Amino acid sequence: MNKISTGQLTAALLLSNAFMLMCVNAPLGMEYLIGLVISFTVQGLMCIPMIILYRKNFSLVSYCNGKHYAVPCLFALYFILRGGISFLLVWNGSKQLSLPFSEPLITAVLIGIVCLYAASLGLCAFARTASVVFGVLVISVIILIIGAWKRIDIALLAPTAESTVAGSALRNLSAADSLPALFILLEFTKSKKTAKNLMFLPLGLLLWEIVVFLCITVLGSLINTAPYPYFLLTGVSQPLNTQRADAVYLILFVLLCILRITLMTVLSAHILGMIFPKLRFRSIISIILMIAAAAGFGTVNFTGNALCIIGIAVFAFIVPLVFCLRLNKNDSWKEKAET
Repeated sequence: MNKISTGQLTAALLLSNAFMLMCVNAPLGMEYLIGLVISFTVQGLMCIPMIILYRKNFSLVSYCNGKHYAVPCLFALYFILRGGISFLLVWNGSKQLSLPFSEPLITAVLIGIVCLYAASLGLCAFARTASVVFGVLVISVIILIIGAWKRIDIALLAPTAESTVAGSALRNLSAADSLPALFILLEFTKSKKTAKNLMFLPLGLLLWEIVVFLCITVLGSLINTAPYPYFLLTGVSQPLNTQRADAVYLILFVLLCILRITLMTVLSAHILGMIFPKLRFRSIISIILMIAAAAGFGTVNFTGNALCIIGIAVFAFIVPLVFCLRLNKNDSWKEKAET
């Protein structure tokens, strides 16, 4: 993989997080707004070990070259499972947006083909695309705010009986799978030693706070009837009386789901390549496994927030922390100087 810039890293991770925002189906209220602050603060603290680790010149490639395959295998499995969850969210979200293709299998095949093509172009091409889609996200948020502005009722900001601050923080934390992706992507970021690589966290918090605030103050009692409040908000918040903005939100949803699944595919395929250098069709294998995982999750109606939080804590905090503690005794895990 070639190097990507800090801005491209921020865009890629923020867009992945934005897709999770579009698919959120938790009870929304003042508790969730407060829980978001707690969740993103915890996420920032969890990133400290990996920032310190890369400042010490850690290299996952060098670690893997030392015949250490257990941790990379677990990372590959994690990204495949998160990709499966992403497919499941796409299937559910496509029904709410009335996409022209709502059958799960057709949706998976069409998106899988696009993601395979995008993944085949490499990480740098993906990062450049993410920067462009970031502009689409900004435009859509502006349109959303303009359409919702006159409908905002501050009086609707009141405590709810359906959720707590702690529960809301945990629900949001369960969607923070950008953190394990950050651990891998830092390996291929030009300025990996700077804290600017965490800019996606404050930007993500701002994005979540804006959208959740609008959901609460615009939808009111309707929010309890919507399985996906964001989609209902986009239907209610229209900036013009003569022209609906549904196409913008539809395009954004499709772009975000493609970018997110492509990111999971690129990461899992790359890690598989480090473990099995001679393995061919790694992206195809990753996509097929993701679709199979999504089918399995759909069959058992998977909602394992606790398992998601454990996975994020292990791969974004515990693993980097262990590497930090052991790196001084293992110089072979450090990035090799270029000659």
